[in-house]
Amino acid sequence: MQKLTIRLLLISGFLALCFSCKPYQIKDAVRKEDPVKEFKNSYFSNPETDYVYKAHITVYGNSLGGVFIAKRMNDSIHRVVFTTEFGNKLLDFELSENSFKINYILEDLNRKIIVNTLRDDFRLLLKVHHPVEEVLENQDATIYKTTDGKQFNYFFVSRKNNQLLKLVNASKTKEKVIFGFESKNSSFADKIIISHQHIKLKIELNQINN
Repeated sequence: MQKLTIRLLLISGFLALCFSCKPYQIKDAVRKEDPVKEFKNSYFSNPETDYVYKAHITVYGNSLGGVFIAKRMNDSIHRVVFTTEFGNKLLDFELSENSFKINYILEDLNRKIIVNTLRDDFRLLLKVHHPVEEVLENQDATIYKTTDGKQFNYFFVSRKNNQLLKLVNASKTKEKVIFGFESKNSSFADKIIISHQHIKLKIELNQINN
């Protein structure tokens, strides 16, 4: 009886391990033969535009509000500034795919895990050109899969109006960060929600009309 119990526990453990390592898949998506080699995210691509949003950040139950400003400085670098509603600077970053510079950060925010998380979020949000590895399709969207180091990004583009609806950053087995977009056109996102799946961090950006 003891040997049987041990054997059942080993089998259960093995099955649980296999299930937990199941490759990440998008429901009802099928591979599409498409010659597209690059996906362009146009939402922050215009160097003539200041992208200004009212921002709300929730992290582990703590809330922080203010104004988020993004500007494309050249072909590779964006500058991000986050201030209070009264104009006091909270952070000021310059970042590209391969570089990162802190011009200023409030002492209370200057924690490695916070800085690295915001850096990765903003880098992915602002990056314009993404080499495409695979194109998928479901009923609602064409999905462009790109490689990001050891992770993957999935850009969901509406089949109805060709606008970017969602961006999923995932490991080989699970979703890590989901970016949701609402927009009236393909050149400017009116609302952006960044939701982390395994830490309690959510960023909401709403366009401030000029």
